Amino acid sequence: MHRFSNTIIGFFFLIAFLQFSSCSQKLPEEITGDTPVQEILELGDKAFSKGYYNRAGEYYLELSQFHPYSELESKALFKAVEAFYRAGKYEKTRLAANKFLLNYSKTSDAEPVFYTKAWSYCEEILNVDRDQSAAKNCIRSLKRFLLLYPSSKNKKSAKIQITKSQEFLVGQELTIAKYYLEKKNPSAAIRRLKDIQGTLKSSKFFPETSYRLVEAYLMMGLMDDAFSELKRMEKEFPDSSWTLEGSKLITKFRPTKIAD
Repeated sequence: MHRFSNTIIGFFFLIAFLQFSSCSQKLPEEITGDTPVQEILELGDKAFSKGYYNRAGEYYLELSQFHPYSELESKALFKAVEAFYRAGKYEKTRLAANKFLLNYSKTSDAEPVFYTKAWSYCEEILNVDRDQSAAKNCIRSLKRFLLLYPSSKNKKSAKIQITKSQEFLVGQELTIAKYYLEKKNPSAAIRRLKDIQGTLKSSKFFPETSYRLVEAYLMMGLMDDAFSELKRMEKEFPDSSWTLEGSKLITKFRPTKIAD
């Protein structure tokens, strides 16, 4: 009888444990309006602490969905932005950031949320063969960030990233211009190269851009334009190897002009 009683007690302890375990392992999609807000936050925090960042972000978003305007919603959305960013889920990062900024833009947490949102675009910039939209959005968002938070501690890093993103766009335009030159379409190349020169005040790509302009002008037989561009190179990039190559290229086409 005593053994039977112990079995019954053990059975009930097992049921209680399984119920508790089931509750603590509840998945984000299993959250409902009846799930306490504190429980959802704790589930998110537990997932975050274990490095399950995407799952943590989902918990935090579920909290926002089922308990909007609760005391913990702003905290959950703030954590969701960080969680999704760490998971490399950049579209979700922006989704959570936009939800936060819509209702909590006046809080002290708005600045890091906006900054992380901007960087989510920057993280999507890969190489000059990819689409330009990420770089353009990165620049646009960081410029907006600097306008809203001119005294931010992240001001310097934001400016550095803007410059890097601008260089990315210039590099991509230069790649396209060289493609046109390879396809014997110098007029299209010239339009791209001129756009590069009008985009920034300075760039590491400017010497090669000028060289490609010389090359394009020569392909079209525009010797005076090619020579004028070389003169500009000699003035602005006197020590660049591209200037030397430009001089050699023109000499090949019109040596008497250089001699003059």
